[in-house]
Amino acid sequence: MTKKDSQITFAIVSDLQYAPVKPAKNRYFANSSLKLDDVVAVVNERKPDFLINLGDTIDRGFENFDEILKHFERVNVPVFHVLGNHDYEVDDASKSSVPDKLSMNRYYQFSMGKWRFIVLDGNEISTFANQADSSNHNEAEKLLTTMEKGQQVNAHFWNGGIGQVQLQWLETMLQEATDNMESAIIFCHYPLFPPDKHNLLNATEVLKIVAKYPCAKACFSGHNHHGNYGMHGNTHFINVKGMVESEFDTAWCFVSLSDTELRIDGFGTEISARLQINNYY
Repeated sequence: MTKKDSQITFAIVSDLQYAPVKPAKNRYFANSSLKLDDVVAVVNERKPDFLINLGDTIDRGFENFDEILKHFERVNVPVFHVLGNHDYEVDDASKSSVPDKLSMNRYYQFSMGKWRFIVLDGNEISTFANQADSSNHNEAEKLLTTMEKGQQVNAHFWNGGIGQVQLQWLETMLQEATDNMESAIIFCHYPLFPPDKHNLLNATEVLKIVAKYPCAKACFSGHNHHGNYGMHGNTHFINVKGMVESEFDTAWCFVSLSDTELRIDGFGTEISARLQINNYY
C-alpha cells in the first residue's frame, strides 16, 4: 500500500431494495439503480480502498439481482456485500443460491494494512433465509417465541440471528486481530446497538463478545432505514440510512479511518460525523 497502514477509506451503501415495481409508502424501489449510478461515478472518481454494500440489494425476486449487480460491476474498486433479509425474498429453491449470486461467503473477513474487516451473516438463524424444515428455521421460531413472551422490542420475523459456530468464528477473528495488533471494523445488516426494534435477534450475545475486544473500533449496519448511532464500550455502532427511502434523495457515505479518528462524509440524507478512535496499541 502507498498510504500509511492505518489510513483506509471506503464507501458504504445500504438497503437499495431494488425491484422494478411501483413505490410503496416512501420506498422507491426502481429508483435505487439510478441512485447507485451516482454512487459509482463518485467512487470511480475518488477511488477509495473499497465499497461495501450492507445488504438488501433487492427488495424481492431473485431475477432482480441481475439488473442491480450490473451497476455494481461498473465500480473500479473492490466491492464487498453483506446479506440482508430482503435478499432472501425469493422462491425457496433460490434461497441457497443467494450468496453465490453475490459472489460471497455468508460470513467472511478481509484485511487491509492494520485494519481487519469482519462481515457477519445475521440471517443465519431466521425464518426467511432457511427451508421450513431446517434446523436454523426451527431454532429461529423457538427464539422468536421466547422473545415474544419476554416482550423484547426486536422480536420480529423480519430480523435474524447468528448461530453458535459463527459467534465462535467472530470471537476468533477479534482475538486474531488483537494478537496481530490490528484494529477491527464489523459489518452486519442488522444493528447491534442501541436497543431498537430492528436489531439482530441475539444482539445482546454478540455485544458481549465485541465488548471483550477493544480492537473493535466500529460496527456498521443497515436495516433501520432511518439510521441510528450509539457507543458501547470502546465501539461505535453506526446505522447507515436506507437508500430506498426517497424518490430522489440519496443516502450513502465515505468512511475514512486513521489511528485516532473515524470520519463519515455523508451524501444526501446521510449524516456526516467525526468520531474519536481510542487506540490502545
